[in-house]
Amino acid sequence: MPEGVGRKLRQTRASSLPLLVAWAPFSPTLVEVGSLVRGKVVFLNVLFGKKLAAPLRYVFLAVRTISLLGKERPRVVLAQNPPIFLPLLLVLLKPLYQFKLIIDHHAVWSMKTLRQPFLSQGIAVLEQYASKRADANMSPNNNWTRELRVRGATDAFTYHDFIPQPAIANGRRQPTDWAPFRLPPHRFLIVAGHGGHPQELLEEEVAAMRGLDSYILVITGKREKLAHRIAKLNPPSNVIYPGYLDDAHYEALKKNADAAFSLSTELNTVPHAIHEYLAYELPTIVLRDPLLRSLFDGAIVEIEDVRPETVSMTLKRVTEDFVFLAELRKNRDRNYEQRSRMYKDEVSKLRQVLTA
Repeated sequence: MPEGVGRKLRQTRASSLPLLVAWAPFSPTLVEVGSLVRGKVVFLNVLFGKKLAAPLRYVFLAVRTISLLGKERPRVVLAQNPPIFLPLLLVLLKPLYQFKLIIDHHAVWSMKTLRQPFLSQGIAVLEQYASKRADANMSPNNNWTRELRVRGATDAFTYHDFIPQPAIANGRRQPTDWAPFRLPPHRFLIVAGHGGHPQELLEEEVAAMRGLDSYILVITGKREKLAHRIAKLNPPSNVIYPGYLDDAHYEALKKNADAAFSLSTELNTVPHAIHEYLAYELPTIVLRDPLLRSLFDGAIVEIEDVRPETVSMTLKRVTEDFVFLAELRKNRDRNYEQRSRMYKDEVSKLRQVLTA
């Protein structure tokens, strides 16, 4: 085969694959979606989290994105918001490169993260412009999807997180299978995975553990986001912070745990960790929230407030009240089947959008 023909064939093959792009170090949603549709996932990242460097970062990433489009020539592109500047750039480039654009709204950035009213209003205008001119818009929960539809977004649909239940072998491992050091004596092991958002109620979780000598709370998450915050709390000896655990150690921790915390006041947010805990059949304590209730429907343990006495009393209930645990298990199994069916329908919609 002549070299020119072979090169053209390779380009055609590359262009048939969906291209999934985020201006971020990582996105589990993009990785999952990429595997479902056999797409190419690209993370473009420089000076991430440095607010003063944001203008320079966005200019550099825009140049990288244009170069990527020229190289891949995709027919379908899925782009993550935030930041909205990536989807906005792709809206402007659509006529030139002739691709179908789907925006993955990890959140409606103008509502969730931005605190300055003037900046938030400006970003809202850009989000509305981009979502109207995209071919479809995806969000992780029904609250954000409804908000997108109110703003006139084209073909807005929901794609929830979902984690299948792992095949857990009979019997429980000992905590030493995961712990990088010997744990204090305890009856019950509690896990709380944190991403570092300021509205995650880390302080309340630690406060609830004071005086619960038979319980140990293991908090996981990246040190650059959590270490200073935890150190300021002067946590008791039954609160352990090993930092960020690799996949093997984190999976073993969840298997050994007796219950989990996922306490947060983030707007319209369903923490990924809740899906993980329920997949491992862990009683999961959350702050009462209509969005969480609508999705998990009795499979989670809701509390009205995060006073230490409320959290500690609920913790004792989910570890020692066997009648309550039996009912919770029934609700969890029923809810898992419901979410499993819903997820299959959402995967079908996702594949239809990304392969059309």
